[in-house]
Amino acid sequence: MSAVMITDTAWYRNPRYHTAQDTPETLDYARMLQVVEGTAAAVHSLAIPR
Repeated sequence: MSAVMITDTAWYRNPRYHTAQDTPETLDYARMLQVVEGTAAAVHSLAIPR
């Protein structure tokens, strides 16, 4: 695999994305953690030589 693209497509899920109402208290940190953990697990599994 020569490349991987990770995008959050936030504009599909957050109507406040990049507006004045896009503030830290409107974010879903628990879900963000799941994304980070899943991404880390995927990168780790791809990095292991087979």
